[in-house]
Amino acid sequence: MATMHFFLPLLPDEHYYSRIARMAVLTPTKSITDFYHAWLGVNRVLSPLKDYEAIRHDVATTTHANTKTTAREDVLYRHTSAGFYRHFLNVEQQRALLDVASKDKRKAFFIPWLTKVRHAHCWQSCPQCIEDDITKFGTSYWHVAHQLPTATTCHKHRSQTLMTRCNHCGWQQTDLRETPLPDISCPECEHDMSENLPVANAANAAIQKIGLALHLSSDTSQRPSHKPQIHRLVEYAFGDTIRDRQQAYWETKAQIEHAFWDWVWENRIDSYFDVNADEELQNILCLEPIMNTPTKVTPLAHIIWLAFFHHIGQFDHARLSSAS
Repeated sequence: MATMHFFLPLLPDEHYYSRIARMAVLTPTKSITDFYHAWLGVNRVLSPLKDYEAIRHDVATTTHANTKTTAREDVLYRHTSAGFYRHFLNVEQQRALLDVASKDKRKAFFIPWLTKVRHAHCWQSCPQCIEDDITKFGTSYWHVAHQLPTATTCHKHRSQTLMTRCNHCGWQQTDLRETPLPDISCPECEHDMSENLPVANAANAAIQKIGLALHLSSDTSQRPSHKPQIHRLVEYAFGDTIRDRQQAYWETKAQIEHAFWDWVWENRIDSYFDVNADEELQNILCLEPIMNTPTKVTPLAHIIWLAFFHHIGQFDHARLSSAS
């Protein structure tokens, strides 16, 4: 069984699982399986999908109940996808994320359609960040900002498209236990994965800007405010459109939906999801549920619609900061 002799600090924007993977590389052990069993206690896939659910248990276990809540909040909000998804949880759920005193409050948090979000299943990396991190820290590592469901380009190297899969053999990184550190070369076929990456467009940039703003938000769940919920921003933008056009509800809705789907197909917004048919995508991005039952819709759908309303001049990013 592996014995832990050290505890690596989290690097800037490093994912919590990335630190565990780096420790696995540096820990002398006869069996890497033993290391992960000793650290995790269970046979857990180190995937970005619903990472905050599992990691919150680790944070509760490795920190004393009297540890300042701000320290636990920093780990969850800065080093997992919880910093992004928390904006779509109510105040009670956000507080429960940080609760280490009561096991009853450590419950799963349901995010609708999350398994249909393509970027939620695999790890993404930036070839320029890999080189920069090796130069600065002596190792490459997995960045949280690269794993957001809205991410297509690097948050530092704005024009650099993220590596999601090998264009030669189709390999994807889904479990850090198999390939702990990001690399430019594919571990399966050794092809340079930074070659022939697709170029991001203006729609991708708009979607990413909203997602990154949510992730980097500095507000705290310990002092919740009474700001308008982000779930209502699409409804507000649609209402502004009706007032500006001075048309009937159904007439405006038909025009907006037609323009939206033209924008979706033109900008390949379907690439954000793992769906089998156009009908399934239309269900995920349907406007009526987003406005009528917003908590039952994937957060990415809200953001895509906000990016569209920004595209047609009906959404100001200043509203985002007042709602998050």
